[in-house]
Amino acid sequence: MKGGLNYWAWSYLRDLSRRARSRRALRDKTTHIVFLMCDHYEPRHKAENPGQEVERVSRWERDYLAFFKECINKYGHGPRHTWFYPPHHGIEHLAALNRLVLAGCGEIELHLHHDNDNDASFRRLMTGVIADYQRRGILLTSGEKPHTAFSFIHGDWALDNSHPRGRYCGVDNEITLLQEFGCWGDFTMPSSNECQTKKINSIYYAVDAPLARKSHDTGVDLKVGKKAPENSFFMMQGPLGINLRAPRYPRIENASVTTGNWGRPDRIQAWLNSHIHVQDRPEWVFVKLHAHGAVEKDFDALFGQRARAMHKMLNEVYNDGKRYRLHYATAREAYNICMAAEAGKDGDPSQFRDFRLAPYAHNFYHCSLPHQLHGVDKGYLNISGIGITAQAEKTNVVLAAGRLAGVNGRFSGVVWQDAGGRLELTGVEEGDLEITMRQARIKVTRGAQLIREQDIEGGCLRYVLGPCSASLEIEIA
Repeated sequence: MKGGLNYWAWSYLRDLSRRARSRRALRDKTTHIVFLMCDHYEPRHKAENPGQEVERVSRWERDYLAFFKECINKYGHGPRHTWFYPPHHGIEHLAALNRLVLAGCGEIELHLHHDNDNDASFRRLMTGVIADYQRRGILLTSGEKPHTAFSFIHGDWALDNSHPRGRYCGVDNEITLLQEFGCWGDFTMPSSNECQTKKINSIYYAVDAPLARKSHDTGVDLKVGKKAPENSFFMMQGPLGINLRAPRYPRIENASVTTGNWGRPDRIQAWLNSHIHVQDRPEWVFVKLHAHGAVEKDFDALFGQRARAMHKMLNEVYNDGKRYRLHYATAREAYNICMAAEAGKDGDPSQFRDFRLAPYAHNFYHCSLPHQLHGVDKGYLNISGIGITAQAEKTNVVLAAGRLAGVNGRFSGVVWQDAGGRLELTGVEEGDLEITMRQARIKVTRGAQLIREQDIEGGCLRYVLGPCSASLEIEIA
């Protein structure tokens, strides 16, 4: 049946009156809208020309960043994108997305396509994928002892082997395995196809039945003051329903944003009417949308003129500070806000963006080459094992905060402590080193000489050092 109506129509009709009552109860209150875009980001999708995927990613890095800054200048905040990135589309493109993360545009999570797997083959697949991402500082928490943490979107919507013919997965205990690997939640739904769950428009916990498919078909709603069931798995769904105000004729609303079906005013109202929230916290409404944004045909809906029109309406109509307040969020931030609601918190949801799960490691730094992360925070970085793969290649390390802005050269390890004013580089090879500081000066205490110092944009100073020994230490004043 079109749009998978046979899976969810009854749930939709049954909940109409309840959701209407919840909305009416908010007429004299401020509704806080937590808005998140979960992108199934696939730069190789139907690429026809050599290098097309590289150009797509470059367009995103250039044009989305410009759009993000434009929104900040106009509205005081910008959309927080979440790139759910699939490894088979090229690990090398994670670097460009990480640079967008450092600019404040969003965060990176895991999107995975797989088929005909079993417990053992899925474990091998996940072990390799996670290791590849973590060698780039992704799918790791920040702090002194980073550990694996990520959310998930399943390729072809087939989470927990939910396709009726067993396609695109094969693993009945997938939810259990994801939890074992450090996955804290799923953002796959809605699919509005044969993989669609009976439960819709919900934030809930699924409990895996390891010998059965589609364990997330039902679950327990998150509720203020109610503890999560044992071994439960967080699920956040996007709006699913019938949009009676769509142009020309009613349409199925499935939370997908494309250039052909962009964020029109009628859709924004339909998203809000779905009224997705943690039970007993109806004033915090979650609008989780999805896109396949890496292809050119949908650029306009995400950072072109249609995107500008959508965000103009969101900010001018749904962010008046009285009836509505708008909060852009990543998947991780939305999860934290849900955890705060469950714990009984209220008021401004933005204060709970890091309530349970701290910012990821890749929010604080970017290293251009594979490496091992030992720890990172706003004023601290410790990485080693940087793999310089070509004779002329250099390592570029960029930091989001603190006095050290970046290091560029040939080296294998960095230890930086902002509070102690200490920078140590190890495994230094031939060639000059460039060190960029934010309104701070350096003093080389061991291993190199200062060649030159120059002012650069943004109030930064760049130091060029050389020749360098294999290990050098620098004081930051």
